[in-house]
Amino acid sequence: MTQPSAFTRFRYRHDDAIIRSRKRIGFAAASLALAAVVMALESVVVGALLLAVPLVAWLTTPRQLLLGPRYLLCGNAIVYYANVKRMTLSPTLGKLRLECTNGMAFVLERQRFPRRVRTTEKLIRNRATRFDNLSTRIIGHVHAASANAVLISV
Repeated sequence: MTQPSAFTRFRYRHDDAIIRSRKRIGFAAASLALAAVVMALESVVVGALLLAVPLVAWLTTPRQLLLGPRYLLCGNAIVYYANVKRMTLSPTLGKLRLECTNGMAFVLERQRFPRRVRTTEKLIRNRATRFDNLSTRIIGHVHAASANAVLISV
C-alpha cells in the first residue's frame, strides 16, 4: 500500500527539465517493449501503432510545482522554507521572489500558470486566483519555518 504524498501539486510552466515519476518511466519502458515484441512477432503496422502509447506517456508529463510542509520543488529548484531570508511580493506584476541565505532566488510568476480557459477575462481571473492562493500558502509556510524571514510588498 502506498502512502499519500505530503506534497500539493500545481501545474506550473517552469523552464527546467521535467521530472518523470518511476511509474511513468516504467510504464513507458514496458509499453515500448511490448510494441517491439508485437512488431517483431506479429505485425509491423500494429506494433507501429503501439509505439504511440509510450510516446504519449513520455511527452504528456506535466510541468509541476510541488508544495510541501518544509520545502517546495519546482523543476530543479528546491527551496527550504527555513532558509528563506527575504520574500518580495509584487501583486501588480504577479511575482513572488524568495531569496535564500545561500544566495539562491526563486521567483513564482503569475503568467506561468497554464491556460485552460478560452476567454481572456477568465484566464486573467484564474491565474490571479491561483497566484494569490499559492503565494499566500508559501508565505505562511515560510513564516512558520523561519521567524527571520522578511516580507516586502512592492
